[in-house]
Amino acid sequence: MATRHGTRRGYNDGCRCDDCKDAQRLYRQRYRERRQSPSPVGNLATAASGPGPVELAVEAEIGELAGARPGLAQIALALARVLDNPKAVSIQPAAAKVLAALLDKLRSASAHGRRGGLALVRTMTETGGA
Repeated sequence: MATRHGTRRGYNDGCRCDDCKDAQRLYRQRYRERRQSPSPVGNLATAASGPGPVELAVEAEIGELAGARPGLAQIALALARVLDNPKAVSIQPAAAKVLAALLDKLRSASAHGRRGGLALVRTMTETGGA
């Protein structure tokens, strides 16, 4: 079957006539425009519309834990933004795994800063007995 000139198919089949080159150029131009403009789905999770559901949940969870390790808290929020981004579907499983590990690390870091129940009892008995 002969290739029609003036189409991308003709260009992809190896034709380099002016009509086929123009069709390829027009396709590439429209492709670049589609890539640069936000998609209708992407508009739901843009920075202008505010934080997404995962970011809000992470903010709520690390509210009191952020004081122990503020750097880790910011990394957790950045990963939450990745999970809220519908265009980042391919990296969301890895981001979720790292986010879970970071939240565990934040919880353990804040637990080390607190005194245990026995240490608290010991200080109360030492000060009360003196």
